[in-house]
Amino acid sequence: MPVFGKFCCLQRKKRKKALYYQGWFTFPPGHYKAVFEEITGLSYWKHWRRLEHWVDPTGSSINLKALRKVLNEREVQAEFLAQERIFASGEQVRKLRTTNFQNVITWKDFCGSSVEFATFAPPGRYYVEKPWKNEYWKIAEFKKAILRDIQSPASEEVLQEIELIFKDSKTGEENRFFVSGFKLNQLPQLPVEHYPQGLYMPMGIGVPPFFLSYQDLERNPPDKSPYFSVLLDSNDTWINHHEVAIDGPVLHRDINNPNVIHVYLLSYERHSLAGHYLLKI
Repeated sequence: MPVFGKFCCLQRKKRKKALYYQGWFTFPPGHYKAVFEEITGLSYWKHWRRLEHWVDPTGSSINLKALRKVLNEREVQAEFLAQERIFASGEQVRKLRTTNFQNVITWKDFCGSSVEFATFAPPGRYYVEKPWKNEYWKIAEFKKAILRDIQSPASEEVLQEIELIFKDSKTGEENRFFVSGFKLNQLPQLPVEHYPQGLYMPMGIGVPPFFLSYQDLERNPPDKSPYFSVLLDSNDTWINHHEVAIDGPVLHRDINNPNVIHVYLLSYERHSLAGHYLLKI
């Protein structure tokens, strides 16, 4: 029964821990069924197919109104730093060797480029010889940004949402990147080189951060989080961000001006950043 879990192997080096291997294992199905039913109160057998088999949600309609209520919205001054030279910090520095850049110097070069990323595949490592391509033409032309105040069913606070709107260079379709359910005034003020210390999250609904302790997971279970991030077309239809090669957003306020928000897109498997945007609020 293909129910999978994931483990990481750590190696101690100079009194530090370093990740050197990740792997997949088959989770005992009987135990998984018991855990699922205990936590959710749902019948496992009513949901077993989606739990045991990948169901591609591409083309599914996303009901944004069910995820949040819009209180107000406004277009904000925004800029795609197309000519800025690409840079890396944190885990992106470690993963540069797993990325094949061809004539990629600035953020604009990502769109329509031949950049390829090493594919993460069983038994648990990155394979450079199995390149993961991209569909960056779907976010090739940045059009505008919208800032919203929203009310989430998961929070009593007024929260914020940012929508970045792009034009597909192949079809002319309008595609929209959402990151929602965060407190704008609680985003840290950081210099650009410290961007990994900002709001650093994956795409999805009800998802935990990329990195957190078990204690933090217990204190802040993802199923109770107001956060979500999705990529949709103009008809609110879900776009497979994995195939586009976007893994999530990074947000922080400018170190000198708290009214300037830096927004970055993380590439597939967070090998690299894939864009840098400035929003002036």
